[in-house]
Amino acid sequence: VLQAGLAHKAVPAELRASVPFQEYSPSLPHEKFTVGFAGRPGGPDWYISTVDNTRNHGPGSQSPDAALFGEADPCFGKVVAGFDVLAAMRAMAVQPGGFGMLMEPVRILSARVL
Repeated sequence: VLQAGLAHKAVPAELRASVPFQEYSPSLPHEKFTVGFAGRPGGPDWYISTVDNTRNHGPGSQSPDAALFGEADPCFGKVVAGFDVLAAMRAMAVQPGGFGMLMEPVRILSARVL
């Protein structure tokens, strides 16, 4: 997973609010190269799955609580180009500690939604 977020101190607090919905759809599972919202209650972080993450982010994956069993992280898109860029990002140096956080931030200067 390549995860991005707005937690950086340069981002104003009002832009770091969480996403208030869990609108997972089985028609858009967290397959390789899909884009989804991360964590409970769903963001504002987002990620690009670099492997099939349906088991980790699909229904019942985030909580053993029966009331939340059907909930899952929303998936809202799919990468269709730029796979070489994703590979280069995955090859970057990460901080120690096991979370895979990059040593240097990556800034997305432009993206096109189709």
